[in-house]
Amino acid sequence: MFLGVDWGAFVVVFLVALAATAVVVLFFSAGLRLLANGELETGAVDANGFPVGEGSTPVTDRSPTRTAGGWACIGVGGLAVLYALYLIIPQFH
Repeated sequence: MFLGVDWGAFVVVFLVALAATAVVVLFFSAGLRLLANGELETGAVDANGFPVGEGSTPVTDRSPTRTAGGWACIGVGGLAVLYALYLIIPQFH
């Protein structure tokens, strides 16, 4: 114990916090990526799949499965943050 600090416990807490942060960021970014692909509802398109009157940007549909998966990933990340707040704030116990 150097300087009265249990460095083994410090390293364990650091690694768990790093892993938890990586998991929350992974879920949130995966959710955003799933929601960013395409549009849920498309407007009027021509025969080639291009929007009418908006230039040459193709419109792609986002499936309901991707939408649900995206919101589920964001929800898991949000629940992890709420659980961490529950563990940190003593009034919640």
